[in-house]
Amino acid sequence: MPRRHHRTNSPPPEWRTRAVQDGNTTKEARVDVSARGFWTRGQRAFMDIRIFDPMAACYQRIPLEAAHQKNEREKIRSYGDRIRNVDHGSFTPLVFTTSGGMGPKAKCFYSRLADVMAEKKHQPRSHVVAWMRCRLSFSLLRSALLCLRGTRYSAPTTIDLDGLNYQATVVESGILV
Repeated sequence: MPRRHHRTNSPPPEWRTRAVQDGNTTKEARVDVSARGFWTRGQRAFMDIRIFDPMAACYQRIPLEAAHQKNEREKIRSYGDRIRNVDHGSFTPLVFTTSGGMGPKAKCFYSRLADVMAEKKHQPRSHVVAWMRCRLSFSLLRSALLCLRGTRYSAPTTIDLDGLNYQATVVESGILV
């Protein structure tokens, strides 16, 4: 009786013999975030985050836009084929600079996320975008500080998005909309 294959999240055997350019096909390979129905209804969307320092020596001779695209291509090379062919989902690399700049695909992702959140929470899109930018700035700042001073473990915090007043948060933060 022939052996039946079932779908798993590990790469199929032929991937181990096929030449994949630098693709990450190990069992331990996983992306940072996944969501069902983000880009297409019913399909899983996978996102992997990279934060880079544009002032690093390796980026000094290339324009910032080229550095974003280089980092996006590296992420796509690592995860794109596996996610399309094994997990049957879409992949979006989220590339940021340490100062808060976003790559083209991250901008598209944040725009879609703002649309979805504004519609779901019945808030003006401009308030949601301002709130998201503020959260992103603080997250990047925390990441940079973590790199500079090392780790200090603290319990993860969660935000109750259901009870969040976007307008009050934006006004309180002093962000111009």
